[in-house]
Amino acid sequence: MEYFPWWNEKQKQLMKETKSFADEKLPKGEEISWTKAFPKNLLEETAKRGWFGALIPKEFGGIGTGVTGCCIVAEQLSRICSALTGAYSVTMFGGTEQLLKFGTEEQKKRWLPGIAKGMLAAICITEPDVGSDASSIETTARQEADEYVINGKKRFITNAGVAGIYLVYAKISDRSEDKSKYKHLNALIVEKNTAGLSVERINELGGWVGLPNGYLDFNEVRVPVENRIGQDGDGWKVLVEGLNFERTLFAAGMLGPMKEALRYAIGHSQRRIQFERPTIDWEVNQFKIADIIAKLMISRLTVYYAAYLMDLNAEAVLEATLAKLYTPESYERVLTDASQVMGGDGWTKFYPIENFLRDARVNQIGAGTSEVMRMVIFRQGLKTLEEDLKMPARTLDKKLNVPISTPKPAVLTETNEENVLLILAEDYQVNPGLYMSREDIKKRFANINDEQIDMLLISLESKGLAKLYKDKKGTIKLAKATYAGLRKARPLEYYRWFPEWLDKELIF
Repeated sequence: MEYFPWWNEKQKQLMKETKSFADEKLPKGEEISWTKAFPKNLLEETAKRGWFGALIPKEFGGIGTGVTGCCIVAEQLSRICSALTGAYSVTMFGGTEQLLKFGTEEQKKRWLPGIAKGMLAAICITEPDVGSDASSIETTARQEADEYVINGKKRFITNAGVAGIYLVYAKISDRSEDKSKYKHLNALIVEKNTAGLSVERINELGGWVGLPNGYLDFNEVRVPVENRIGQDGDGWKVLVEGLNFERTLFAAGMLGPMKEALRYAIGHSQRRIQFERPTIDWEVNQFKIADIIAKLMISRLTVYYAAYLMDLNAEAVLEATLAKLYTPESYERVLTDASQVMGGDGWTKFYPIENFLRDARVNQIGAGTSEVMRMVIFRQGLKTLEEDLKMPARTLDKKLNVPISTPKPAVLTETNEENVLLILAEDYQVNPGLYMSREDIKKRFANINDEQIDMLLISLESKGLAKLYKDKKGTIKLAKATYAGLRKARPLEYYRWFPEWLDKELIF
């Protein structure tokens, strides 16, 4: 289960090394669940092994194993504790990835070697009044000569206080035309100990034990223009283009606890005797374990396939979003089922399952809520699968006289109102409860343009022969014949149809 066939030898070796490290350090992670101490020593050991450089090319001090390598490290570190993988992952998508994609050579040389050696980073988007609607960021960055002056607050910032650099998204314009074009934000790197930057509060969370998360205050924080990632007004572009990586890596950090849950569910139920037999022999527990296996394996596949696509520089919006939606929801079910299989033991802090389970809720909120993921999947899914999802044309079968789909609907050569109405009448026969799209109408004529369609449909509507649906811009999208239009197009006999078994005496 550990390797995928498309991994290269460096990635396979990385999995071997990180897995061995995680196996060795599991006790340290369990200690943190009790002490709530920040895993500083574990992070230092992670850095010494070069794994903070998984994403970073060799010329900047990294090991260059790509997005896949990052996910491998996150998966194994997450077996130890969420604080370890959280601090690591946020560093990767809180500055590292953005520098690699948008940074200048000088910026890469300035910050990437330090990250490769273990310097932590943080991403600063969320604010007291701004969450999923990131384009409404209120923290400002006004330019004065060769500096930006930042004022505002950020909250729910992971690595608050322990990060060496903070990637801050701030507003540079209030002009409506800039916001409509998403040119109103900048992405700025603020280094720790910069005057005016302070930690306002550290949150007491329901999970992520040992991981600092809190509020930051920016009071006249001055940073040089050289700290800007991308061009002026590119902040939104930098933000959204990093989301696929963030979602994929965030999901990868859930795979470790899911595997640990499976190990404990099986091991516990093999050793727990009830009613004179091991509890794993009960079918109800076997079904839960089967579900855990299925959800874990599918989650790993979605995560590493998205990572693979990103390593190929392919667009992976849909795949990354699927990983971020499916994995957290599977995580919650997996940890819940594992706890149930273990009975009362699964609810005690004496097993790590209880600690992992407390992270379940935040997994569906951090790095984009499940609700936002569904919105993205809906929009991107329709876009990506557009050609495959087009509804087939339908016609009446000449032998059966019933509606069937057809790859080649009949085409009319003469474009006029009468023929448009005939097309709408035919559509009533095969799709009686639906409107006909303008694209469907266009396909039924050998030579017709949008202006002609609009003219003919508007004329039919004015005569009460057709109903039209228009979008917010007033563009005609759908059309349907009215009852009057159906009568004008064809006689009633044209529309009649009855199954063979029907008693004809019932027809009147």
